[in-house]
Amino acid sequence: MARSPREWIKYQLGIIPRDKDGVIDGRICYYNWINTPDENDWFYRFINNSLPKKAAFNFFSVFGKPLYLKRHPDKRNILYSGENLQERFTRYKDYCLDAVGLGMGFDDIKADNYMRFPLWLMFLFEPVVDIKLIRERIEEINAAKSSGKYECALIASHDKWQSRQAIYDGLYDIIDIQCAGRWQNNTEILWQQYHNDKVAYLKDCKFNICPENMDTPLYATEKLFEAFMAGTIPIYTGAANNPEPDIINHDAVLFWERDNKSQNEECRNEVLRLKQDENYYHKFMAQNKFQQKAAELIYDKFAELQRRLLALC
Repeated sequence: MARSPREWIKYQLGIIPRDKDGVIDGRICYYNWINTPDENDWFYRFINNSLPKKAAFNFFSVFGKPLYLKRHPDKRNILYSGENLQERFTRYKDYCLDAVGLGMGFDDIKADNYMRFPLWLMFLFEPVVDIKLIRERIEEINAAKSSGKYECALIASHDKWQSRQAIYDGLYDIIDIQCAGRWQNNTEILWQQYHNDKVAYLKDCKFNICPENMDTPLYATEKLFEAFMAGTIPIYTGAANNPEPDIINHDAVLFWERDNKSQNEECRNEVLRLKQDENYYHKFMAQNKFQQKAAELIYDKFAELQRRLLALC
């Protein structure tokens, strides 16, 4: 719906949110969300699966100004962001905890109305509190194996924070890197053969260069986990090269150091060995990607989310 000039001014000032009509079932409202939500939204499905039918919440994200939220504090307000609020969207870096019943993101903040809930959880797992389903999903990802049809994929739309160029420059002479996104594009294969299905494409790649846009402690997104889902070997930098240490088996990741050239020579040698030594490659791929107690820790997160939302009803 087009905004009137008066509404547009109010939006620019943050007096009204970017989207004030994102409502599902008249109970779950979304404001400043990245897109228009529907019944497939992860949080909406979680609420329907885990809470009483009367549960009603206002979900806010960061794709708009926070003034409206700060002017309307309510215990049913929930701020969620998968973005890096320490280096982007910094006006939300406090998660507006003075105006919400619950703030959620990747940060580790000590506050009664905040819980750590990184974005990758919603990429990997169904929105239900079910330890059996979580274990089955982890077993499926642990067992994933690439066909190895192509050597290496790098899929990115930009390199604004210069996290990709150094890895590309450091490896292009020893492996064939298919840049299937807009950045450094040298192939149309992702669109023409895989219909823009990233994970399906990665299932045919031996390696995936998948750094985070920005290197911030604790900030690990879906990028590394998509590589795991596809059974490709991630070449990664991000989260201070210590992503989710209680969840991920770091031996199943090739880490690229932003500022340590000698360490990166080791990474180059490892890539060459995995490329040339088939037995070593299969041994590497036989590792589990997840730590032994990952399922229980993830289940605890989902159970905690259920408890916290119930307390706000």
